[in-house]
Amino acid sequence: MSKINILSSKIYNRISAGEVVERPSSVVKELVENSIDSGANSIIIDIVDGGITSIKVVDNGSGIEKSQIKNVILPHATSKIATIDDLYNIKSLGFRGEALASIVSVSKFTIVSRTEDCEYGVKLYSEGGEDVSIVEIGADKGTEVVVDNLFFNTPAREKFLKSNRSEEADITSLILRLILSNPNIAFKYIADGEIVYQSFGDGLESAFVAVYGLGVLRECIPIDAEKNGIRISGFIGKHHYVKSNRSHQSIFLNGRYIINQTIASAIGNAYASYLMKRQYPFYVLNIEVPTETVDVNVHPNKLDVRFLNNQIIYSAVYGVVSKVLDGSSEVVDIVSEATIEKNQLKPSEISEEYVTHNQQKSLRNEEYGFDKLNFCDSKGAKSLDYDQPKTKEDKVVDIFAENKAYIEKLEREKNLAKESIGQEEIKIDKPLNYVGQALNTFLIFDDGESLIIIDQHAAHERIMFDRLKKSFTSKEMVVQPLIIPFILDVDSVEFEFMHSKLDFFKDLGFDIEEFGINTLKISSVPLLLENLNIDRFFSLVFSDLNLLKSLDITDILFDKIAQKACKSAVKAGDKLTEEETKAILSEIKNNFGLKCPHGRPIAVKVSRLEIDKWFKRIV
Repeated sequence: MSKINILSSKIYNRISAGEVVERPSSVVKELVENSIDSGANSIIIDIVDGGITSIKVVDNGSGIEKSQIKNVILPHATSKIATIDDLYNIKSLGFRGEALASIVSVSKFTIVSRTEDCEYGVKLYSEGGEDVSIVEIGADKGTEVVVDNLFFNTPAREKFLKSNRSEEADITSLILRLILSNPNIAFKYIADGEIVYQSFGDGLESAFVAVYGLGVLRECIPIDAEKNGIRISGFIGKHHYVKSNRSHQSIFLNGRYIINQTIASAIGNAYASYLMKRQYPFYVLNIEVPTETVDVNVHPNKLDVRFLNNQIIYSAVYGVVSKVLDGSSEVVDIVSEATIEKNQLKPSEISEEYVTHNQQKSLRNEEYGFDKLNFCDSKGAKSLDYDQPKTKEDKVVDIFAENKAYIEKLEREKNLAKESIGQEEIKIDKPLNYVGQALNTFLIFDDGESLIIIDQHAAHERIMFDRLKKSFTSKEMVVQPLIIPFILDVDSVEFEFMHSKLDFFKDLGFDIEEFGINTLKISSVPLLLENLNIDRFFSLVFSDLNLLKSLDITDILFDKIAQKACKSAVKAGDKLTEEETKAILSEIKNNFGLKCPHGRPIAVKVSRLEIDKWFKRIV
């Protein structure tokens, strides 16, 4: 039998680091959550090179006493739980005692802290958990933590970090949600010397504007309601304000960002009748429940939770959201008051570099997948130029009017859909006489009894789509090699998904191979999709993975083919020759009940009887 060794702290802290400190964003999460739990109302996050070179978090919280500072880097040391009962009534964001010890073990770590009743602060420094030094130092109240050269002593882990920009994007996404979930804390987030986000701790609307901009706020409905002992507040996007993936959906449970199937399904089902395929609603919702009714320890990173009663949660969330969307009379008690006044944020509160940065930020946000942040003018003043604040009743009237117009629009579309279904039976057995082209858009034929009006773009689009789809699904797939292979960085869940689907993508014409941990190399794409934006395409493929749902990738590919068909087809306004017209008619093969890939009818049949009625030839 092999000897059983008792591991030293140097070894088991590094093992813990592999679980707790997965990447720079994990470090930022632990440090910022500690700052929040310390009672801070102002937190600064400053990173360099995606957090790989340096991470600094400064807060004005309660601080750490000199006698306690040495315990910070010990494993299983925490100020947030004391007894086993505390595990079942967790109100803090973090309590894993190994977190800081793990961070210290894989970095050059400095912490400076001072409590309010101490004249001097205390500084602790360590490299890789060794050579710990503690000295008194002048310091402001609160705590400053600096993590330099992350993974400097674990080169295997450092090697497989993503690019600086990708790591920064993960941190940016994290900070976005920390700002939204803690609207009463002022955050300042700096990356490589540039301010990315700055919030002011004056409420959710202000935090929302700091992240998404005033334009997005105007596309949302603020809500605040309580049902079944559950409080639901935040913002839900109006019916027409939709996104192509789920990255603009944020759920916070008791202040903690979570990904939860029960809540997401409730919101998704409330929106279901208003959304088309692969359209996703925008929302930022805070859910508050009694701590004893939820278990936050079911996920290693605490991203998911388990409720004592899923049905109650589902019913509460679905009920509130659906009532707002459907224009129920109860909306009066759900829609919340505006909280930002015109003069609430003064120009003096906004740093000059933040203004400069926001003037150049739209491109950066598009890269992160966030909406443009445009709420600072050239002089640094917050352009929160709301109309005069409306009463709740006025706001509800606006929502009712909008919902009524939207529902009427849906009814019209449903009626059109019913009419188009009837067109599926359109069959013309008689020879058609070409009358001509009207408005350079519609091709008109008659069979002696009726007029057949064809939308030239919709018809040609359907023809092109059928051709491309047939080619795409054939066994003789033509592949287009890329001059320079595309390197795709993914997270661990996405990587595992792609690993299981490599053969499937190969059958579709993609040459994809693993290229290290959480990295893929794409060397070719189907020729039909040679101009495909690979990054956006896979973002769409991965859009549902956070909820661990399976995807019908073929449908996504056919959407891309439909887009190509749309671009390739003749357009409304194109003048067609008689030969081109006859070619379209021949391809349709007398099936006038077809629809374009977007669901629009390609033809309408108007009988002689209907035309006679138009001109009052018959009554």
